[in-house]
Amino acid sequence: MDTTDHSLRQFVFAARSPSLRKAAETLAISQPALSKQIRRLEEQLGFALFRRHGRGIALTASGVELLARLEPAFDQIDSALAAATSVGRSTNYLSISTVNTLAAYLLPDLVVALRQSGSSARLTLLAASSQEVVESVVRGKADMGFVYDVAIDSEEVERILLLDELLVGYRLAGSGSPCEIAVAELANLPLILPPHPYVLRRIVERECGRPLHPAIESNSVELTLDLVAADCGMGILPAQLGSTMVDSRGLERVRIIGGRFERKVAVIHRRQCGNQLVEQAIGIARNLVASVR
Repeated sequence: MDTTDHSLRQFVFAARSPSLRKAAETLAISQPALSKQIRRLEEQLGFALFRRHGRGIALTASGVELLARLEPAFDQIDSALAAATSVGRSTNYLSISTVNTLAAYLLPDLVVALRQSGSSARLTLLAASSQEVVESVVRGKADMGFVYDVAIDSEEVERILLLDELLVGYRLAGSGSPCEIAVAELANLPLILPPHPYVLRRIVERECGRPLHPAIESNSVELTLDLVAADCGMGILPAQLGSTMVDSRGLERVRIIGGRFERKVAVIHRRQCGNQLVEQAIGIARNLVASVR
């Protein structure tokens, strides 16, 4: 029976979530894709895990039994992996996982500040989806992670809020137009947005009050900026992007009026991790955020 660790973990995640839609959003996959994977798992197991009804889904008796046995098993596996990884690593090693947008502007400054502090720690930097960042910290694959607060659903990690990230528009500079735009006007523009179910896309569509049909979908910060520089449309990205990314491309920021274009950024680590490098990195991250407020 080819039931993988990944598919079983997705079942556990879906079972813990209030709905398949919420589970899919946090996993950064589409709801149909998650539904298909669960149906495939049910076919492999030979019994139904969820009961579908008008209000959504609920676990079957078999699903409840499987969840009850998988949760402690995965907890033990994750704890064992985290402990083994910790023993195998040098005390002068730090692994950081982060989502793509935060890697674009937060991680470079953090690494520079770590080096300037005199640290000679060996670093591993990993960019991943929100759910993958949380999972990598829970499973001990990363010592710490930078992620958006809405994606944190595990009690095994400690979260520390760092900042409220503001989203703004990016366009070619020199148009002479005001550097602000009403949220109602966004739907009429050729937008460059990440695909569903990225949090940024959901925020923009929520504030616009309807689904959008962007001219281009891109989940890469660098590619989005390059496309804006090529006059392919307006991108919506964090206002905190550095001048080396913005000015060098001849771009300018455009404030969006009439909506709540913010999201909370948090740093996470396993509870009672006892890693002094993690504590040092968190302190540096806090100082970096405080210096630009």
